[in-house]
Amino acid sequence: MQSAVWSGNAVHKVAKYYITSAKRDRNGKLNVTIMPASGRRKLSPTRELIEQLQEGKIQLLVLTNQPDIAIDLEQKVLDNENRYVIDFDKRGVKWTMRDLPVFYDALRKQLCVEVDGISYTLDQFFK
Repeated sequence: MQSAVWSGNAVHKVAKYYITSAKRDRNGKLNVTIMPASGRRKLSPTRELIEQLQEGKIQLLVLTNQPDIAIDLEQKVLDNENRYVIDFDKRGVKWTMRDLPVFYDALRKQLCVEVDGISYTLDQFFK
């Protein structure tokens, strides 16, 4: 998985996209709707979008509070928030797991999400 590149320079910022909906059709096929952070248009996971994700040009995320998720993430989110406490300036800044990065798994040839060291395909991850 390639992490997003970021620096103070606007040139290095990566466009963020979110999976906003994941519904199954009558045949059980997962249909995913993707929107940019600006919320201007709806997209599908096309080959071009997947290539941009692989090249690190975009970052694709899933919010942990999305109702379409099949895995019980509520306790995992709380556990991770309570586990990682960074207190450099005595304010108790905590790491949160509110959005999960989506990556392209070359072995499975599918988009995947990793939670606590377990990699799930989007088909497994969503209801």
